[in-house]
Amino acid sequence: MSLTELTAISPVDGRYRDIAEPLEPFASERALIKNRVMIEVEYLCKLERYGVVNFSPEEKIVLRQFYENLSEEDAKLIKDIETKGVEGINVGKDKKGKGTDHDMKAIELFMKKRLEGSSLQDRLEMIHFCLTSEDVNNLAYTLLLKEGVRKVVVPSLVKLEEMLVYMAEQYKDMPMPGRTHGQHAIPTTVGKELAVFAYGIAGQLDDLINMRLKGKLNGAIGNYSAFYATHPKINWVEFSREFVESFGLVHNPITTQIEPHDSMVDLFDKLKHINTIILGTDQDMWQYISDEYFVQKPEEGEVGSSTMPQKINPIKFENSEANLGAANALLAYFANKLPVSRFQRDLSDSATQRWIGTALAASVVAYTNTVRGLRRSMPYKEKLDEELNNHWEVLGEPVQQILRREGVSGAYNILKGLTQGKKWSQGALVLFAKSSGLPESVQQEIITLTPQKYIGKGPELASEAVGYVKETIARAKKYAA
Repeated sequence: MSLTELTAISPVDGRYRDIAEPLEPFASERALIKNRVMIEVEYLCKLERYGVVNFSPEEKIVLRQFYENLSEEDAKLIKDIETKGVEGINVGKDKKGKGTDHDMKAIELFMKKRLEGSSLQDRLEMIHFCLTSEDVNNLAYTLLLKEGVRKVVVPSLVKLEEMLVYMAEQYKDMPMPGRTHGQHAIPTTVGKELAVFAYGIAGQLDDLINMRLKGKLNGAIGNYSAFYATHPKINWVEFSREFVESFGLVHNPITTQIEPHDSMVDLFDKLKHINTIILGTDQDMWQYISDEYFVQKPEEGEVGSSTMPQKINPIKFENSEANLGAANALLAYFANKLPVSRFQRDLSDSATQRWIGTALAASVVAYTNTVRGLRRSMPYKEKLDEELNNHWEVLGEPVQQILRREGVSGAYNILKGLTQGKKWSQGALVLFAKSSGLPESVQQEIITLTPQKYIGKGPELASEAVGYVKETIARAKKYAA
């Protein structure tokens, strides 16, 4: 049975394929194969610059065509060499029909087979010269991760930030009840609360786009042993540094056979942090909708419930929450697993890294659905005003602070007795002020308080946060370009 959205096992390749598909050039098996071939070819060209092997300009063009023009058929052939062997290619097994069971060896054999009979025939043994598979794999995976984040994850986060910024600006002056511990607290504004999420994401996004991933190229145990055994006069440490940095990575000079993935873990932790902030956004929006602080716009043709026709369920926020949970579970596992290797090398990190694309895809699915949820949500102003007008007791805070300022003893307990567990009204506020014995000007100060006006610097804070987020968005767009 062919792979389709209906036959895929993973939802990111099935149900959510339309959202996850932009990650294919950075997260698929074919993408990994292409990057491995690219590393092998560029390594050969680097050897040529150091005088280890000679290639004509035309021959270097031929070599680079291996990855520049790598077709789906080429990738399939490499996979076949690994899994079942291909006629005419010696895979090192006696039994017909057996493959290499080694993905990097399959690439080496593929390149050698394609170059047989060419002008490069006498230099075929220089392919994968002195390398261990991890020299290629660590760079291939890291570059895929770097570009997947740059080209897909960051633009998806930018769209989410732009949506939050739009709503924060539009509703920065709209009062709403504040809730602490689930109870009515002092008022705030819709825009300021949305700006809190946008600002939090922006701080982590700034960190994300400034992260530098590491790479290594130093042989089977990390000591450059084969390199110096064959060409002792070459500064292989400098060779390695130049090669790794040519891909925009930071050179890691001391490793075992594997690059320990510490910089990857930093990136995964950062993504997990971003995802957790968005998870809080989803949950608050869900609750706001439940409390009718926000309403959702109906969409033509959409069914909210299979039996209750009136419903518009907050499914986009729920979907985002679920995918963020799956993504963060994987990201946390990567952070726990990847830096740990038995002695100088075991293969568990290789199998683990194959799940990176799934974690990125689940994150992008979540970001997309949060945007969709926000886009169809709008504050229900009448409900917000009704809630504020029904809870004048939230003005217990400013009233008691005014009493403190005026030197009234036990101000907190006075207001506690009047408001704790009780409903207050405008009339009760006026009555208290007039019977307080305070100067007339102070009485008027209390009387003019309203829940709608008691929002402090909320609008200004929202504007300031939005300014920073917009700057971050500009930086992120420049990074992703």
